[in-house]
Amino acid sequence: MTIVRTSRYYQSPVTTPLVQIVSLVLAALALIMGAYLLILGKRPWRGGEDVRVVAPRVRLLGLSYILVFGAAMIQIISQPQGVEAEALGGLMVLGGVIVIVVVLLEARASRLAGHEDRLDSRLKS
Repeated sequence: MTIVRTSRYYQSPVTTPLVQIVSLVLAALALIMGAYLLILGKRPWRGGEDVRVVAPRVRLLGLSYILVFGAAMIQIISQPQGVEAEALGGLMVLGGVIVIVVVLLEARASRLAGHEDRLDSRLKS
């Protein structure tokens, strides 16, 4: 009779720490980006935009980055189990919900801007 271990069957001893280090570095970069968005309140990828209109949504996006990637970093480092892992998962879900809300707000704002542009062009002609 042959006994096959299924636990850690496909994990190599070198691969797991390497993946964890790469994940930790990427999460740290995203955390820095989230702090940038939260503190400055403007998008680095769009230059000439009115900051007052965009700042609340961008700050929400920065908060979501911090929640999701901060919780991911804590999970990678401490590898919690039970209630602690559920709480960190809840923070990640909250960050994801914030991203969905920001995307919906952005879509709504762009739709309203499109309607205003059409009204302006109709009134000018």
